Amino acid sequence: MEGEENVLELIRRRASVRRFLDRGVPDEVVEEVVAAGQRAPFTGQMYSVVVTSDPEVRERLGELYGALPRVAPLFALVCVDFRRLERFVAARGRENRADDLTMLFLGIQDAAYAAQNMVLAAEALGLGSCFLGAAPRLAREMTEIFGLPSRVYPLVGLVLGYPAESPPPRPRIPTDLVLHHDRYRDPSDEDVERALAVMDAGLLREGYYGKYSARRDAGSEEKYGWGEHVARKYSTRPGDLETMLELLAEQGVQLRPGEDRDGRD
Repeated sequence: MEGEENVLELIRRRASVRRFLDRGVPDEVVEEVVAAGQRAPFTGQMYSVVVTSDPEVRERLGELYGALPRVAPLFALVCVDFRRLERFVAARGRENRADDLTMLFLGIQDAAYAAQNMVLAAEALGLGSCFLGAAPRLAREMTEIFGLPSRVYPLVGLVLGYPAESPPPRPRIPTDLVLHHDRYRDPSDEDVERALAVMDAGLLREGYYGKYSARRDAGSEEKYGWGEHVARKYSTRPGDLETMLELLAEQGVQLRPGEDRDGRD
């Protein structure tokens, strides 16, 4: 079917955009993008989206996330929102008794589905976008900037705007390492090397990390591929479990047994 082919083509060609035209995104387009996010499946709809085009706010966000909020005309913060769901439950005379770990899994699912729908809708409307994954670790700053109440937690940032570049679709690991029939199949050493070769070749061909990353070694752009990037990123990431538990608790999301959902009002 023609419509199905169009959707598949949209998915296949999408790539993150990091250069934008100096052109605002009309409110009606923003509403259409968020409404498309709402069409994502799931029962609880435990997400909220806070958007800003304010230059002063985007400048401050740039201090936290890097250059992208400064150069993109619109920043959206997609949040996990237990607060509104619990208002709905209370309106029917009941109380949410699900534990917060369960709530967090479900809320992340809800918000992630909506965020991906938003990105595809934005692409269909001629916008470019790029996800910014540091939002959960910036919960205090996001709470202060956007006035997030208790039981609302930032999941992912998203910059949006009319693109000033047309980057090629980036490579992905071979589908046969992602798709498992009947039982999980652990990749062999040869599978791992094959996947790394596919990823490295595509990103080195584009010069991706030479354009966008400060993690490479000076003068080594021709050697710094995806494999080296993820190896450095995850082998040097500090453990932040206690910090994340503390940040969640400050927003009233309690993952330690016996703690109350007192958070902030």
